[in-house]
Amino acid sequence: MVPSARLPLVLALAALAAGTSGCDTRPSEARRLRLDVAPFLEELSRFDAWARRLDLAESAFRSREALVEAAFAPLREHRRVTAAWLVRVGPGPTELRHPADAPALPSEGWVRVVLPDHPLEEVHAQRARLRLRGQEREVLLVRRSRPASGGATLDVTMAF
Repeated sequence: MVPSARLPLVLALAALAAGTSGCDTRPSEARRLRLDVAPFLEELSRFDAWARRLDLAESAFRSREALVEAAFAPLREHRRVTAAWLVRVGPGPTELRHPADAPALPSEGWVRVVLPDHPLEEVHAQRARLRLRGQEREVLLVRRSRPASGGATLDVTMAF
């Protein structure tokens, strides 16, 4: 039994442990990435909402090219976005990249970043070196994964 004087400390430590669980065992990295992603959250939020409305419904477009054009239309004026990926996992799988020659995303190294005061709630992020538009670049990758129609998951990823 915990003495009553130590109970608040024990409860605080339990809350801290619960709040940082799932952060890929790198809470300091998650804190650093939370600061890094903050300036880009509104852009991600708007593009994420656009992509979810679109739902990558290829049947609604006359061609895959038309789908790609519609999917990435909101990014034409965003100079801070160096690349973007829309990946539908599950029924009706689809992967779109902007620009078309963007490399595959890293499968490892993603860190869960909890956003307690933002409507996105959480994202996954990482710093990575990618070859984009013929150059090696250091980028900040930010991904939001949420359920989509038909039991699929839609991953919306942007490189800043």
